[in-house]
Amino acid sequence: MKIEQKKFKFFLTILVFLGGISVLYAAPTRIMPLGDSITFDAKYDDPRSDSERTGYRSHLYYKLVEAKYEVNFVGSQIAGEAITPPFDPDNEGHPSWTSFDIAELAYTFMSQSNPDIVLLHIGTNDLTSTTPWGVDSTLNEIDYYERKTGRVVQVIVALIIDRQIHDGRIASFNSRLKETLEQRIIDGDNIIMVDMYSGAGLTSEDYADNTHPNDAGYSKMADVWFNALMQPYTPALYAFPSSIVDSSYIQSQTVDEAAQSVTFITEVPDTGINF
Repeated sequence: MKIEQKKFKFFLTILVFLGGISVLYAAPTRIMPLGDSITFDAKYDDPRSDSERTGYRSHLYYKLVEAKYEVNFVGSQIAGEAITPPFDPDNEGHPSWTSFDIAELAYTFMSQSNPDIVLLHIGTNDLTSTTPWGVDSTLNEIDYYERKTGRVVQVIVALIIDRQIHDGRIASFNSRLKETLEQRIIDGDNIIMVDMYSGAGLTSEDYADNTHPNDAGYSKMADVWFNALMQPYTPALYAFPSSIVDSSYIQSQTVDEAAQSVTFITEVPDTGINF
C-alpha cells in the first residue's frame, strides 16, 4: 500500500519476527576496534615493535573465540601479529589522535572495512576540550555510512578510562559524553554505551604509564567489551524504519527487542511511502 503525499505525522508500529539471531551472523562478525593508542597499544617510551602491541584486542579476541563467537577484527592498522597465541591483529587504533581526527576519517574507515560492530574508545587526547563533539561527529559519520550503504552497524561506545593519576577533565568529558549518548539512544541511534571509566575496575596498578593500561588493565577492558558483545540485540529492527522512509523524516524511534518490534513517528515525504 502507499501513503499519499500529505504533510502529517503518523504513529506506526512494525513487528519483525526473526527465526533466530544466529542467521544474522552466518559469516564471521566484522568488528572494528576504533580509537587512539589505547586501542592500538602504547607506543611511547616502550621498546616493543608494533608487531608486539595488542592493547585490549588480543584479550577480547581470545574471549570471543573461547565463547565460539565467529569474529573477524577489521581496520587499516595491524598490530600484535607476532604474539602467541596468535589473534586477528587488524584494528583502527591511531596513537595520539583526537576524537576530531577520528571523525574526519570515520566514513573512510567504515567504507574500507564495512564493519558490523564498532568498538569506540576515543577522547583521551582531547586535552583542550571536555566537550565530546568529536565523538558525536564520529557517530554522525557512521550514521551517514549506514544511510549511504544500507548496512546496519552496532556501535558500542565507551566512557573512556581515567589516567593513572586522576584527571578531572576526563571525568567532565565522560559526564558530557554520557548525556550525548543517552540523547542519541532516545532518538533511536543504534548505540550501546559501556562504562570503562568506573565499570572496568582499573586501579593504579593496572597502568603501564599515566595514560595506557598494562596487560592486566587491558584484560579488564576486554571484559567490558566482551560483556557488551554477549548481550543479545537485533540490528534489523534498527534498520527497518529507514528502509521505509529516509531517517531525516523520522521524528522518534523506540525499539523493543524483547517483542522484536519498533515504533516510530515520522513525517511523510512528498514522494509518499511504499509498504
